[in-house]
This record gives sequence, structure tokens and C-alpha cells, in this order.
Amino acid sequence: MGFPPWSLSVAAMLLIQLANALSVTVVDQVGPAGTAWLRMCCGALFLWPIARPRIRSIRRKDLPILLMLGLVTGFMTTCFLGAIERIPLGTAVAIEFLGPLLVAGIASKRRSVFPVWLSRRQ
Repeated sequence: MGFPPWSLSVAAMLLIQLANALSVTVVDQVGPAGTAWLRMCCGALFLWPIARPRIRSIRRKDLPILLMLGLVTGFMTTCFLGAIERIPLGTAVAIEFLGPLLVAGIASKRRSVFPVWLSRRQ
């Protein structure tokens, strides 16, 4: 029995927002970098039994890319948590969401994905 892809997307979004909400109080105690480290470690512990990656399947040439992905993800998480330390959570999440939304809209082949006021030709 498989889950439909949309349900997995919704579950991922809900879990991310739950983690964001729970992180607000942790940031006050350990700071943005400490909270990012805790979030990434907890995420790894949570996903390890689900994904069960084979360490031996990682090739030597993949290591630099994997390390760069980890560094960028950690830096991005730290910056986001630094933002929620300074501005309200809802505002930070809305700003964070605008990037992927804009990329998806620009990459879309249909102009109907944009609101009417954006899709009018001048």
C-alpha cells in the first residue's frame, strides 16, 4: 500500500512547520546555530531508520557534493533560525516560502498559475 505523492508532500510541509514552531523556544536557549545543529541531528536520527542508507554505496567522488549539500543546508537553516530570532515566525516562513513559489511560477508553462494582476500584459 503506497501513499499518494500529494499526501507525502502535505505531511512533509506539516512536519517542517511543526519543527519551525518548536524551534522558536529552542532558539532563545541555544541560539540559531545550536538549534540548527539540533534540528539536523534529530532529522538524521529520524530519517536513518526510514531511509536506511548504505554507507558503502557512497562513492568517493560523491563526497564533495554531499558535504557541500550538508554545509549549504546547515547554513540555510541557521540563517532561517536567525531570522525567526528577530522577526515573527509567520513572517519568516512567508518570506521563506516565496522563493520556491516564485521559481515554480516562473518555471511553469502556464500563465494561469500567476494571479491576474501579475499575468496581464502591459
